[in-house]
Amino acid sequence: MRKLTEVRGFGVRYTLPYVLPFSGLWLVVTILAVLVFAVTCYIAATASPQIDDAARTRVALVLVAQTIFLIAAVFGLAVFTTHRLAGPYIAMIRAFEAVKRGELDRPLRFRSSDIHLRDVEIAFDEMTTVLRERLEKEGGAAGEA
Repeated sequence: MRKLTEVRGFGVRYTLPYVLPFSGLWLVVTILAVLVFAVTCYIAATASPQIDDAARTRVALVLVAQTIFLIAAVFGLAVFTTHRLAGPYIAMIRAFEAVKRGELDRPLRFRSSDIHLRDVEIAFDEMTTVLRERLEKEGGAAGEA
């Protein structure tokens, strides 16, 4: 029986630890830019003498909602892009661990959308095939002696 962590494409929760290393700086800079924009808009709206208190309150609520939505969208984008980056990395780590355990029949498979990694997938599968054949040949030669 396979462990749940070995199931390919199991979920985003395995890529969450990679969010900060892969996109942390991008995330921080974008959130800061959004906050500066929101504060600037709020200051501009409250400084205007033509706007009464009720309108200022409505503008403030819209700006707070916009800021929260943008921060959530940026965080969601960071998780999505990290998942796209870390997915092949996690697949390779799992495949290497399988080879280390002696499971040479387990192929390396990436998502069908990761076409740029097709050469790595083919090379890994060829490597395990050659290793399996070499081990079978050595096992057969040792059995004959």
